[in-house]
Amino acid sequence: MHFTALLRSAAFSAAACVMPCSTVFAQQTTTAPGQPAGLSATSLIPTSAADTIEIIITARATDTVRIEKDLLLGERRDAETRWAGFRDQSLRLKATISELKGAISAASAKEKLAKKDKRDADRIAALADKRRIERSLDLVEARYELRDAQAEEARVTRDFLDASVRADDAELEIAERRDQVVPDDPSQRTAFQELTSRWLQALRTRSARSNDVEDQRFKVIEAQIALLKRQRN
Repeated sequence: MHFTALLRSAAFSAAACVMPCSTVFAQQTTTAPGQPAGLSATSLIPTSAADTIEIIITARATDTVRIEKDLLLGERRDAETRWAGFRDQSLRLKATISELKGAISAASAKEKLAKKDKRDADRIAALADKRRIERSLDLVEARYELRDAQAEEARVTRDFLDASVRADDAELEIAERRDQVVPDDPSQRTAFQELTSRWLQALRTRSARSNDVEDQRFKVIEAQIALLKRQRN
């Protein structure tokens, strides 16, 4: 599944999608006080410490990014559908929980009345009904917690895919502009750096959203384990 592969690589996307190149600007030659004439300040600075500007550019072809974006948009629609489905199920289960709690209260009232009137058969029957309903309530509550966790997972997955689409949009904008940039034009270089900054910010957001998805998936598994345990009891 494309989404799973993208999710696993989100934390490393900035490193995987950039190709650095360095532009070293010449420093002005000056003579520091107390230095012999002809010995410049820059000659005392190691080459590795020279001022540099690193231009970060996309390493992917435009068509590749567009194909990925189309896939992401499809997966985003699927996530929206899952979220709506799980949300509706959780709302119905929540209503069922309220009904079961009401039934438990009614059975308890019957049990107390039968005990007061010393009708042992009715008391035992009411107690059996209450325990049966309590068992159903326990399972329905576990199912509700699972559906609620699944709905939240679908929601954060949708948010991750939204962030991924925005990252692809930013990368496409860079890809369309990079061949037009004249390195010696400060205004164009600045504009390109702004685009790059926007792209990197989008990648950072995408990575954060991927962590949200993994955290919520853990909660879904925990809810599944809890439901299984209750079903076994």
